[in-house]
Amino acid sequence: MTEQIKNGSPAPQPAVPPLPSKQVIFPSPGEVITSSATRNTYTIGNKIGEGNFGVVFSCKDVWENELAVKVMKPVGRTYEQVRASAEGELRRLLELRHPFITYVFDAYEFRDTFYIVTECCFCPISSLFTMKDFNGQAWLLPIARCLLQAIHYLHINNYAHQDIHAANVFAAFIKDEMAPRAETNPGVLKFKLGDLGVAKLLPEVNAANTRAAWMLPPEVLNPTEFGSLDHRIDIYHAGLLFLQLAYSKELRFTKEEILAGRPREMALALPVPFSFALEKALRRRVQFRTASAMELWRDLHTPLQVTGIEQAPPPVG
Repeated sequence: MTEQIKNGSPAPQPAVPPLPSKQVIFPSPGEVITSSATRNTYTIGNKIGEGNFGVVFSCKDVWENELAVKVMKPVGRTYEQVRASAEGELRRLLELRHPFITYVFDAYEFRDTFYIVTECCFCPISSLFTMKDFNGQAWLLPIARCLLQAIHYLHINNYAHQDIHAANVFAAFIKDEMAPRAETNPGVLKFKLGDLGVAKLLPEVNAANTRAAWMLPPEVLNPTEFGSLDHRIDIYHAGLLFLQLAYSKELRFTKEEILAGRPREMALALPVPFSFALEKALRRRVQFRTASAMELWRDLHTPLQVTGIEQAPPPVG
């Protein structure tokens, strides 16, 4: 007999565990789904991507827009948790609408899971590294101009993305309505930041939201030595992405290489202005790192040898 029963108070009831999400039935190519939110109808295409929390399919709506639909995966979470995650991502996409952030068209629930419909981009820029004779330095400034505007917009709205890498930055064609046939005129190429699934308000930024070990910034690995985590996690990640473009190949770094400052060392070996801009963005100590996306763009865009500001970097990392 418990002490509570002896004293006349009811015994505590065991906590009722939340119900798990039902098994997700993913859509099939050719399936037609009508949004309960907008009444728009989507014809599902092929699977085009998959992340930790969602599977992405191509689709087309009644207006002949080429779109993408992200179907959320439970990944051990309850229905309520998946719903909260979907609502959070949708809210961020709606709050952070910008020409260089993937545009959200619709969101709805179907078969006990959640669908988020966005524009369909041509490919992630990670695909560029498979191109024959790929010259990443020729692509670096056009990609940086678009991406850094998106990062700047996130930061001035008090958000950090926390997961910027080549698979989350997309090449997108802007359709020419007067010559709509993609096979003859794909349109104008731009670059967009996507996947705001782990974007957080700056006060909520924490190490748990950065998952890929090869891109963990030094302040996550050793905050005592390198400083506190803040919006400059996005600057470091952008620096890693631009470093890969500058070397025209995908790069992966071990924990030991990151702590030793190997990315910054590789940046220093590049021609100007890339060496000047990227060594600043990849400094290990947060207080010495490039302060903003706008500053990184200026560093990349300014012809240093003309302005006379080219100089040896300080002995910090």
